[in-house]
Amino acid sequence: MDVRGPQPAAPASPLDASLAEVTGVGPKRLASLEARDLATFRDALFHLPYRYEDLRQRNSIRELIPGSIATIEGVLQSVRTRAMRGRGWRRLTSAILKDAGGATLRVAWFNLRGDGQMPANEPILLHGPVSLDKDAALQMLHPEVYRLKGATPPALRPVYGLPPDFPQRLFAEIAAVAITRAKAAVIAALPSALQPLTGLPDFHSALAYLHQPPADADPIALSELRTPAHQALAFDEMFTLQLALGQERRRTARRNGAALAAEGELIIRMRTALPFSLTPAQERAITEISADLATSTQMHRILIGDVGSGKTLVAFHAVLQTVEAGWQAAMMAPTELLAEQHFQNFTRLAGPLGITAALLTGKVTGAERARVLRLIRSSAVQVVFGTHALFQSDVQFAHLGLAIIDEQHRFGVFDRARLLARGVEANLLLMTATPIPRSLALTLLRNLDVSRLDESPAGRTPVATDIFDESQLPAVDKHVAATLIRGERAYYVLPLIEDGEIERESVAAAADRLRSTLPPAARIGVLHGRMRPAEKERVMREFRDGALNLLVATTVIEVGVDVPAATLIIITAAERYGLAQLHQLRGRVGRSATPSRCSLVLSTGASSAARTRLDALAMTARGDEIAELDLRTRGPGDLFGTRQSGALPLRFGRFIRDLDLIERAGVLADDWLNRDPDLSSPASQAAAEAIRRLLALGFSLGDVG
Repeated sequence: MDVRGPQPAAPASPLDASLAEVTGVGPKRLASLEARDLATFRDALFHLPYRYEDLRQRNSIRELIPGSIATIEGVLQSVRTRAMRGRGWRRLTSAILKDAGGATLRVAWFNLRGDGQMPANEPILLHGPVSLDKDAALQMLHPEVYRLKGATPPALRPVYGLPPDFPQRLFAEIAAVAITRAKAAVIAALPSALQPLTGLPDFHSALAYLHQPPADADPIALSELRTPAHQALAFDEMFTLQLALGQERRRTARRNGAALAAEGELIIRMRTALPFSLTPAQERAITEISADLATSTQMHRILIGDVGSGKTLVAFHAVLQTVEAGWQAAMMAPTELLAEQHFQNFTRLAGPLGITAALLTGKVTGAERARVLRLIRSSAVQVVFGTHALFQSDVQFAHLGLAIIDEQHRFGVFDRARLLARGVEANLLLMTATPIPRSLALTLLRNLDVSRLDESPAGRTPVATDIFDESQLPAVDKHVAATLIRGERAYYVLPLIEDGEIERESVAAAADRLRSTLPPAARIGVLHGRMRPAEKERVMREFRDGALNLLVATTVIEVGVDVPAATLIIITAAERYGLAQLHQLRGRVGRSATPSRCSLVLSTGASSAARTRLDALAMTARGDEIAELDLRTRGPGDLFGTRQSGALPLRFGRFIRDLDLIERAGVLADDWLNRDPDLSSPASQAAAEAIRRLLALGFSLGDVG
């Protein structure tokens, strides 16, 4: 390929040169590529085709169909180029293609490179779209041309996701140059000493195979991403991920933390006052956390448990151990209402033990805030509950030994870092109700220790789950009415906030309809994400306290307060949600001994596959089993939410397809870290650079934990 004349000093790697060097990539085309993050040859190298067209399948002119993409072998005749009338500089090249059967087809090109010089009267291959001209005759406009005389056209033509009007042929040429340049660079994160252990092609060969597939390649396997070349790229990427997580885990293991060994007197006194026994899962988690806290190494542990599995009580045990050891504890929640609930529950359980606790949220202002901050600085307050207000710059702890973050996926990694900055030796306990499959946890939570609560406390009645069609809404409304008449409370969940889709009810419309159909006992509140935080807190508080008994809401209730009186949740358009999210919503009820129900409403026109998924949810109560099913059917995005899936910018690896590959990559990553813990050797330079690039893409080790 031709490259332009004098250029600036060469970049550190030939792959980091700008695509502006390529003939045919002018300022306008370069800008369109850069808008898609395709600025350098390295970018082009890793921009794989999304499908392939088989040029081995030839069409005759007589069998062509308008609107199809065809590949025709023949000879060009009557080639001529002329200026287009009224189009200034634009030029039209036209010709007649004659195939082996004697049939002919009009072909044309606009503004061809080389001023329209075409190989006339020699065998060629044309590939392009078939259309009708103004006289309803078949034609092929701007097809790609492959000479057959002394040359062999590619068997498979890669098709790339490109800006409109950017030539596929030109980008294929760019990719070819990138492959050549890559020979002089180390591009694989996997050290060469480990590559033979994978049983897969080397990284460079894999990229070459995918950009320039050989004649015997299977186009279906290529398009379905299931070739050894795809596996090689996925393995290298997962090796990078596992290496980064392994490094973080090793760094954590070397950090000094507050050693919180205690006799356990406070815990014994609290346990004696409890009117129930803890589950074996809670006991196991408490033992694991207590052992971590007693060491001088900083704890980084995540506690995973369904809504209502007793995570908060486990956290309170850790708080009491911290206080008895002479340190302070902080517990951060994503909403003021949840922080307030934790504060009230802790005060009720631990207040009689003489422990001082405080609440610090955005509502605590002025003189009261100054008083609380002064007590925290002096250690007069031993435990602080709050929201983002906990990591403001004026919050200073005397001796912070434990930081607990509830619903940790609602916070960014920098939020957690700011909280930990309040105490450099503070141990960290993350909590989440998002059900994470064990297989995925072994991968994404590799930098954390994991405790699981997989049992429900005694006295909790399993939630019955039933499925309705949208046409059965009147029957659903009767269930709502009966629930409210019994003095219980209910949630009514919808996917929309305001009218925007004809076939879906909005929150406002549903509330209006229910006001007109339900008995006078219904006291209806509305809750959605566009409301001001103070207004949302007010509505949720009124529902908790009984001023409202029916909450019509979006999924903002997914993280909410404990309302034992809520025994019914209706979820409309249920097919729109992942099973893990539906399971979390279902966990809003069933928080007492009163029988509870979750009613899933399928939209009109929902597929049979959607009903099958919901049937599986109705028959399954365990969050980890539901998460595994969600992982297989929808992928990890539903498990982590939008912000979490955005933290995993994987190009080649797929968690569902590649779990075995991920495990193997983890073994090799551990093996390499044993050899070179700091990745400082020459053989580790590419791996260290790959980690830097992964972080630059937006991946955050904190966001997966």
